[in-house]
Amino acid sequence: MLLADLFLLRDSPYRYASGPSISPLWMPLLLIATGSFYGYLVALFQKTAGVAIHGYAVEQISSTILFGGNIIAGILISLFFHGGVTLLVWLMARGVGGPGLLALLYRTSAFLLPLALPALPYLAAKSVLPEGDPEHLLPLSGLYLPLAVYSLLSLGVGLFQMFRVTQQVTPLRCAIAVFLLLFFSYGVFLLV
Repeated sequence: MLLADLFLLRDSPYRYASGPSISPLWMPLLLIATGSFYGYLVALFQKTAGVAIHGYAVEQISSTILFGGNIIAGILISLFFHGGVTLLVWLMARGVGGPGLLALLYRTSAFLLPLALPALPYLAAKSVLPEGDPEHLLPLSGLYLPLAVYSLLSLGVGLFQMFRVTQQVTPLRCAIAVFLLLFFSYGVFLLV
């Protein structure tokens, strides 16, 4: 029911994560699941597109090493992403007058990771295919961008719910925090 509420964009998962419960046990599961899914997609797309990896043809690499290495890398990326997002969320929470509470935000922001799942095929395709390569080589590639947009919108709503529950500020301040976070993130992506 908790994950269903998360995808229905309700605030109950964030209330659960911020309460004195066993919610810290969910955090590693969500991080590992998200990172594993991303790593699996990267390996699958590498195998499907037949790209070379550091000069080696993908056919020369065993599936165990290809998938295992990408899943481990995906989990590490998920950990770093979660830590970075938590720091940005904390900065925005403090910026709109919330108490911050970094540990609480670290715990609750892990519940945002499943909302990013629809965007992972788009991100995996972008990381596998060199710029200018046709994405039609990958299965269902026409759905990647709409899913990524949906994911971005649901992450915005999830962030709003998380700010509202954890920071106890007005809805306007929550909306400002979400806007500032998305604006800052967009600015960083333009630099890359």
